[in-house]
Amino acid sequence: MKKFSIEILPKQKSKIAELNPEFFEDVYITHIPGSSLEDLIDTAVEVISNGFNPVPHIPARSIADESSLAETLLNLKNTGVKDLLTIGGSVKDKIGRFDSTLDIFRTGILNNIAFRNIRIAGHPEGNPDDKNSKESLRDKLIWLKENEYSASIVTQFCLSPELTNIWIKETKNMIKEFGSEDTRIIIGVAGPSKITTLIKYAKVCGVSSSTNFLMKQGLDVTKLIRHSPSSLIEKINGYDSLHFFPFGGIKELDNWISSQIN
Repeated sequence: MKKFSIEILPKQKSKIAELNPEFFEDVYITHIPGSSLEDLIDTAVEVISNGFNPVPHIPARSIADESSLAETLLNLKNTGVKDLLTIGGSVKDKIGRFDSTLDIFRTGILNNIAFRNIRIAGHPEGNPDDKNSKESLRDKLIWLKENEYSASIVTQFCLSPELTNIWIKETKNMIKEFGSEDTRIIIGVAGPSKITTLIKYAKVCGVSSSTNFLMKQGLDVTKLIRHSPSSLIEKINGYDSLHFFPFGGIKELDNWISSQIN
C-alpha cells in the first residue's frame, strides 16, 4: 500500500505516537506565525523518535534574515531532517526581508546545506497571498531543476475536484517544460471532520471554498453534519500521493483510512 503524509502542529507532537506507520511515512510540521522556529526542531526530533520522516515548513515571511535562516536549516539538518516544505507564509505576519520562497532559494544557503528533497506549495484553488501563483510555481520549478534538487509539489487542501484536476493537468505540463521529470504532485485533502470545522479552516487558509462554495457543489450545509474526503478523492486523478490535514483529529482520520482499506 502506498503510504500517505499528514500535517501536524508542534503542539500536537504528543499525538505523533498515535500515528499508524502502516498508513503514514512523512509528517509535515506546520509553523504558526509568531511561534518560535525552535518548535520545528523539537517536533522533528519527536517525529524521528517515533519512526517517521519529518518535513518541517520553512515559512519565508516568518524568518528574520539570512543568519536566522542558515541557523534554522543547519539545526534541522543536524537533527536528522532530510526533506523540507518551503512556503511563503502569511503576508500579514512578515517579520523580515523575505517575501517569498524564491527569496529563500536565492540566498544560496540551500546550496550549502543540502537536503534530499525540497517541496514547494501548490494552490489548485488560488493563493490569496500571491496573485501570480502559477508564475511563482514555474520559477520555483526552474530554480530546483537548475540546482539539481529532487522536488515535490504539495498542495493546500482541496475541495473542488474540477479545479484540482485542471490544476494537475496544467502543472504536469509545467513540470514537463520547466521542471525535473521526477517531480511529484502531492494533493492536500482535508480529513473527516465537522463541516463547520472544514469551513473555518477553508476561510483561514484562503481556499476558495466557503459556505457559498460548498452550496454550489450541491451540498446543503445546514443538513450536512460531517465532511468525508471520499467523494473528492474518487473524482481527482493524475496525482502521485495524498497529504492529509487531520482537522477532525488523528484518530478519526486513522479510522477513516482503515474503513477504506478493509
